[in-house]
Amino acid sequence: MTDTCPRCCRRNVPPRRERTDDTQIRSAYRCPDCGHAWITSRHRSAYPAA
Repeated sequence: MTDTCPRCCRRNVPPRRERTDDTQIRSAYRCPDCGHAWITSRHRSAYPAA
């Protein structure tokens, strides 16, 4: 799953690392343009498998 950088708004930043458990998807990102790093935590039920 990709994300948008909250600092410079670059779209489709791929995660550097991703971890899942029974209820959560946790992803760590670093923007290749501005270097900003952030982490997201999403509920798995909101993102059904394709």
